[in-house]
Amino acid sequence: MKHLVITGITLFSLVGMLSSCSNEDVQSFVEQQPASEASVKDALNFRAEYSPQQKENLAATGSIFLPEQQKDSWNSIVPEDIPTNWGVFESPLKPQTKAVGIWGAYQAQYWTMIRLKTATLSARMKKAINNAVKKMESQTNVRFYNSQYDPEYYEPYHIKLPNVYIRYSSGNNEGSGSFGLVGGEQYIDIPRELDDKTQYSNEEVEAFFLHAFCNAAGMFNEQQRKDRDQYVDIHWSNIKNGCNFYFDKQSRNYTMRGYFDYNSITLASSKAFSKNGGNTITKKGGGTIAKNLTLSPLDISFLNDHYLPYIARTDNYTELDTVVYRNGRQLSDAERIELQRRINEQRGLYGEPPASGRIERKPW
Repeated sequence: MKHLVITGITLFSLVGMLSSCSNEDVQSFVEQQPASEASVKDALNFRAEYSPQQKENLAATGSIFLPEQQKDSWNSIVPEDIPTNWGVFESPLKPQTKAVGIWGAYQAQYWTMIRLKTATLSARMKKAINNAVKKMESQTNVRFYNSQYDPEYYEPYHIKLPNVYIRYSSGNNEGSGSFGLVGGEQYIDIPRELDDKTQYSNEEVEAFFLHAFCNAAGMFNEQQRKDRDQYVDIHWSNIKNGCNFYFDKQSRNYTMRGYFDYNSITLASSKAFSKNGGNTITKKGGGTIAKNLTLSPLDISFLNDHYLPYIARTDNYTELDTVVYRNGRQLSDAERIELQRRINEQRGLYGEPPASGRIERKPW
């Protein structure tokens, strides 16, 4: 019987997958236990405060970390989204990342494969989408599934299938309005002027989709970092109506580590979302920000930390693509096969995934 791909594996125990299983689950069960329901609730409602150990360190030395502890710390401050009951000096749920995005406390916010479908678009937009997918898949673990011809609901449970639906903008909204997997239909809205070849190069159009795909994969825009005011100024009076949220700081349920990334493809350029031609964002001191057209090393690092490159299948086996990035490097063939074996054995499946179970993806 043919199975329908929901988040990239298959519809294996569908209800449980939508409520608790995601790519982060699949990565974590090989290396650690997933968070309990109680700990997730704690994380979402937590107000940060120093732990007794940190208070003791602060009184004795003026720093919350002792010298031998700093090297193991997740951050140099107490992050507001980390409960103290997880401990002072280590990240509770996932590897440390070097970009800003959705924190993994609510694990279903990351896709396994991004389900992508489109409205009726120009040939230029379709080509740009396929090229952007190819670029992201060639540099990262993120993989896309063409859900163009899938039904809207999974029956008999009448569950609305999640999709990233690409369409032309009908107003001031443009880009991706959602960060990570939110369930049901979420949208990427294309400004119609992108079809004008005299205004936008092919590379700029592809960069628009790369940026939107990063948002859909769980990355916030770089200017949404909580510490962004140290690096940039936001000019609110110049921003289009309906686009302010692209500049709103994320103060909870986020992960952030490393320096401000001026090279991130998610960073708005100085004229982005402008309603009057004025700058919407500038560097501290007044310097302008150019359009970034490619994924930065930190963009790639974030995506690789949160995804594995799954191949869509009609059965319940997990199959990984030939190139897998883990912990900042490409796995050897032997390491990739061993990881794939362990994932499958956790699900009670043994042997090599049969080639007959693969789904051949058609272009959008």
